[in-house]
Amino acid sequence: MKWNKKVYIFSAITLIAAISGFFLLKYTLQNKNKDEEAPARVLKSVYAVPVDAIAVYVFDGPQTIETSYYNQKNLFSKFINRSNPLYKFINKLIFLAKSEASFKELAASDALTSLHYSSKGEVSLLFCMNTGQGSLDNSLLIERLKGDTESVNKRVLGGADIYSSKGLDFTIYKGYLIASTSPILVESSVRHLNSGTSIMDNPDFEKLTKEKILNKTLLFVNHQNLGKLFSGLAVGKYLGYADFASKFSAWSVIEGEFEDNHYLFKGELFNLKGVGNFTSSFANKIGGDSKAYEILPFNTFISVSIPVEDFDGYMLSYRGYRELNKRLNPEANDKGREWFLSKYPKEVAIAAIPYGSNFEWVSLVRMEEPTGFKKFFSSIFSKSSAELKDSVLKFENKGVLKEIFGSIFDNCREESFCIKGHWMIIGPSDLMKEFAKGKFLNFTMADFVDQTSVSGRLDLKGSPLTIMMNATNLQDSVASFFKPLLRKDVENVLKQANLEFASFRLVPEDGKLNFELLLYAEQLDKLPAPKAVEGGKPAGWEKDSIVKIPAGPFEVKNFNNGEMEYLIQFPNFKLQLADKDKKGIWTVPFSTPLRGYVEQVDMFGNGKLQMLFASGNQLFLLDRLGRFVNPYPKKVNELILLGPKVYKTGDNGEFAIMLLHTDNTLRLYDKECRPFEAWSDITTKETIKGFPELLKVGKNRYWILKSVLKTRIYTINGIEVTRELKRFELLPNTPVKVVSDNEVIVKVTGNKNYRLNLETGDTKKVK
Repeated sequence: MKWNKKVYIFSAITLIAAISGFFLLKYTLQNKNKDEEAPARVLKSVYAVPVDAIAVYVFDGPQTIETSYYNQKNLFSKFINRSNPLYKFINKLIFLAKSEASFKELAASDALTSLHYSSKGEVSLLFCMNTGQGSLDNSLLIERLKGDTESVNKRVLGGADIYSSKGLDFTIYKGYLIASTSPILVESSVRHLNSGTSIMDNPDFEKLTKEKILNKTLLFVNHQNLGKLFSGLAVGKYLGYADFASKFSAWSVIEGEFEDNHYLFKGELFNLKGVGNFTSSFANKIGGDSKAYEILPFNTFISVSIPVEDFDGYMLSYRGYRELNKRLNPEANDKGREWFLSKYPKEVAIAAIPYGSNFEWVSLVRMEEPTGFKKFFSSIFSKSSAELKDSVLKFENKGVLKEIFGSIFDNCREESFCIKGHWMIIGPSDLMKEFAKGKFLNFTMADFVDQTSVSGRLDLKGSPLTIMMNATNLQDSVASFFKPLLRKDVENVLKQANLEFASFRLVPEDGKLNFELLLYAEQLDKLPAPKAVEGGKPAGWEKDSIVKIPAGPFEVKNFNNGEMEYLIQFPNFKLQLADKDKKGIWTVPFSTPLRGYVEQVDMFGNGKLQMLFASGNQLFLLDRLGRFVNPYPKKVNELILLGPKVYKTGDNGEFAIMLLHTDNTLRLYDKECRPFEAWSDITTKETIKGFPELLKVGKNRYWILKSVLKTRIYTINGIEVTRELKRFELLPNTPVKVVSDNEVIVKVTGNKNYRLNLETGDTKKVK
């Protein structure tokens, strides 16, 4: 899915606390009974935290980590890297506190993790725990934590003995146990202890710790340092939006509720910079109900809704923020305000909708039905909503919403508008035609949510700002925000659930600006889906022409020891084989980009696997020693868009190669890259985005090709079996269940199950 870069501005807001806690959650997830409150305590571990912390997660002891570590039911706990040295270190610490009497007082020691920008665009965790001045034998604890002494190195810095082993540094110094995978962080903590400085010298943090009773686990996020977090997590093209994230607020303090399928974070925003913080515009404002999701299509990726119950109050506050940032055009702002109020607005929203191969933005204004004098004057100077209903007209007030509500509305291509009910919808002309037809109303975002358990967790009332993200079927779009080394891990976790949803809402209350962030993930047997309409063709399918080409790293198997390895292509196109830890083994020159696949084949039948990949109109064969293997490279007639995909065709290592060419054609080749003589090229009117599944039915094999429009079934030679089905089509997401030597059960138009005879084409409804 092609992105407008600015989509990430408000995606980042939605995930602000989650991203801030990304690494923190890897090590410090906790699951406490909300009704249990420990006595307030004086927190000591903060005095070992350097002043540059992006976030600080405090908890009442190392054992509060344990229950969440092993909560495998929760998708988000899978972000924990259990091979990380710091995870193993904390786990060992928990074990010692539970199992050895000498270390039982560790269970009551306050502890924390803090997130820091370490070096070279990386963020790292620092673990700190107060060991106190009691009876704890620090020397014995060090020996237990060191484990295999042969692999431990020791150095002395500023009076502290720092031990290094297997990617982790730790020390016990001045009553604190300090550990990190970053040697720089451990050394920084030691230097801060020696100089008597710490995060408590940050006046904002000190103030917050005094205002908050530390009898629960709390996450403190320093929004002003979030630019460093962007540098550590995000790909370079999104770093420009770190400035807005840092101005979103000054600090937030967050508590979390953790269940099997969701996290609910509740926190308070502290806008210590006044109008210099974006969310100060919403402080002490009257909240309203967000209803935009009732008209947006079910697959809307992100929506931002601002109810305007207190429009003048909001305008006054937001005007101050824009003036401070030199983004206010007073004349245009006043003109825009006049136009906006003429619509008798109740809510304004903007949303990113998958349409064709892109995300397209639409702006929405929910209008109050005028009555009395309002209705009289409105009828004199403008057409009624009834007259405009279902019409698509040119939008003449471009840039108005941007001037009033900010640059996010600049994402919308304000070509046309239409009226649906009480809503004015503005956006690209093609998309407005779809809205005018009422096609999206057949299955809205509200309909989708209502058919899931998210509906019981989602609160859309009483907020001046609500943001929703539906990442269902769009996990790759979320993962593309992260740097390549993180992206694969994020993709692997996100793909373990098929329903993923997030919401963020501000809640002004008693002079405070609170917020709630819901992260929901669940694996459903069946996702909510719209009923088939007009042959099941989704809006904008004709324009959905972009094929995603995976960039790797590509997983390959070391045939000597069975371990996972990776073939990596760098920006300069060089190829590197890396081990399971992604450390380079060798690098060879290459001059063009790979086409999304690296397959392993035993070309010579000797048990040794070679790597087969494509570029341009050629296929290449590379062995695990970095040598290109004859008789490759092999040329084919057409340019290769995607592939190669290798299919096993026999029990003795025989295989066939399928390529997707740039003319939207699938072609099957033998191991010498010669097209099979009996093969009929597969092509469709919609863009083919991937390879078919090869399914064995009785003694025959069939290709199952799924597209945005429908599922097609082909014989082994590429002849379409489903072409003659006149009454219905196979749904795009249908399962294909083999029930006999020549029959399968499929789901067809109307969401009905049919038996399909693949040899005769006969169909029979399944009761």
